[in-house]
Amino acid sequence: MTSIASSRGGDAAAAALDRFGQGGCADIILRCRVLRSIDRDLALRMIGGMTQAIEQAFDRLGPDLVMTFTIDRYVMDVMERIARRRGIDFLEMTTSIIPDQVMLMRRGKPVWLREPSREDIDAAVGQLCREDFAPAYVRDAKRFSLARFWRIFGYYALRGAFFNVLRFLKRDRYNCHYLDALKRLKHKVRMRDASVLGLLDHGWDKRLAEVPRERRVFLGLQLFPEASMDYWLESQDLLAHDDVVVRYCEALGRAGYRIFVKDHPLQFGFRQRELFERLAKLPFVVLVPYDVPANLLIGKCAVSVTFTGTIGFQAALAGLCSIATEPYYATEQHFLHVRDTNEVDGVVERLAQWQSPRRSRHDPPRDHAAPGVDQRRGGLLRLAQVRSRERGLACLGRAAGAFPERASAAVPEVLQNRRLTIRWDAPLKPMSTAGGNGKARCDLVSLTS
Repeated sequence: MTSIASSRGGDAAAAALDRFGQGGCADIILRCRVLRSIDRDLALRMIGGMTQAIEQAFDRLGPDLVMTFTIDRYVMDVMERIARRRGIDFLEMTTSIIPDQVMLMRRGKPVWLREPSREDIDAAVGQLCREDFAPAYVRDAKRFSLARFWRIFGYYALRGAFFNVLRFLKRDRYNCHYLDALKRLKHKVRMRDASVLGLLDHGWDKRLAEVPRERRVFLGLQLFPEASMDYWLESQDLLAHDDVVVRYCEALGRAGYRIFVKDHPLQFGFRQRELFERLAKLPFVVLVPYDVPANLLIGKCAVSVTFTGTIGFQAALAGLCSIATEPYYATEQHFLHVRDTNEVDGVVERLAQWQSPRRSRHDPPRDHAAPGVDQRRGGLLRLAQVRSRERGLACLGRAAGAFPERASAAVPEVLQNRRLTIRWDAPLKPMSTAGGNGKARCDLVSLTS
């Protein structure tokens, strides 16, 4: 085992505390699904080791810009904090709800590119408002049987065991990718979590017919803890995902709403049973089966609740009151924002005061609007996006409208009218890791006119 100290880097935990302080390190640990499942001292050493590796890479490469994917792990968080301190621009990419496009962001906030054309907006709305629409990353999730649960469970159990052996064979015990595969982490699914399937209400449509549309709430769950947008929520209290979901349901249920909770399709086989057991005990909550399309529920409910998931965006397009928590797409006037847990209890009063933004005189009356009728065109499609081009990215922006109160600063001048090609450098080994040789990768960006 290598030492946790080095002649150049010193003690890794001390380096972490020196760079980020107690509060900063606690924030990094709380947000990362790996670090919050391991011993705090080890987590501090991993933060410090990665910090020194990234600083060494920045010293050697001298970048003006870092581009990376939006990944909810401490490595990217540490890299962003170091880049910001050095005045290096740090752009994140993530998949867009609009097919074949990605978004550019800074700490989960969208980057402004340009005003879209009417054709851009109409094309996007037309795709998003189809009744059978599903984002590209969930289209293949269609089978939700008990047999499939056990196949998923078995695969990831073997995968965790494989990486647990591999991290020792590679002498890379603290590699974040290897650690994240381990079944012993707090968020990993267990055999007893198969009981989630028995809690689903296959008579949900009858429960829905019992209440008028204006008292129906669709609460669409999202991937957790693998939620790349939720990582950047400003309020730490909102990171207690399950507690916040239950609190929403209790507040709305007491006011006479019926809440229809549907899990994310890609969460099948990964959802721990405790959340569903808590929700199943609430008489005003209905747990909807996985195979029910989200757009079907959007069309039958008047209110949507989500954190940062794309369900909130689709719901707002369909004319619902969309309650959301700092998502990239939310303008002030088109969404009901809940930015900390203290606002959850007051959401019923705010719902009573909610008035949908003025619609076009060409829009049909709300009571007769079919699911997917676009009632809020340009303002809602204010997204910072570029179309993906195989290995490179062409800056063909799809920013639909401006929302300066939510967007971060404009895309750097260095990116304007340029084509980007991203390549991977050789792996970099963090200095002073906690006895291991965890690897970081450095994105190099080349620009051509």
